[in-house]
Amino acid sequence: MTGGDAGAVRFRAPRWGLDDRVMGRLKEELASCPDVAFAHLVEAVPPGQAPALALFVWIEPQAMGSIRSALNLVCRTVGQVLPDDRFTDVVILNSAPELLADVEAAGCLLVEPDPEEHARALESLRALQEQGPEESTARGWWPFGR
Repeated sequence: MTGGDAGAVRFRAPRWGLDDRVMGRLKEELASCPDVAFAHLVEAVPPGQAPALALFVWIEPQAMGSIRSALNLVCRTVGQVLPDDRFTDVVILNSAPELLADVEAAGCLLVEPDPEEHARALESLRALQEQGPEESTARGWWPFGR
């Protein structure tokens, strides 16, 4: 799903968002989630559909064995912070690393509790891009353990 594919979901900076108080609290709460390495809050624009907020979260590798618990914690945190009339999709980037480049390109890093893991993810992305599509798969390039 790259930006060059006409049928792909595009990611951009949100054109509408959350008020400063909610954003501040969301950043604070996500940064304190022990399994979150970094997260982006973007606007996802599917072809022919209205844009929607989406939270893309990169989970610490040691938490990948219990990804459901990590996802539940992130969703519970987001649900407690967002007003009742607002919602966002939550996507675990480790499970869809092929989206990392497009999400990064939107320039909407929300939190980065683990800058080293973020740098490692980006380095793995660069290595994947150098391999080319015929030599890699969505899951095959990312070492979930350290």
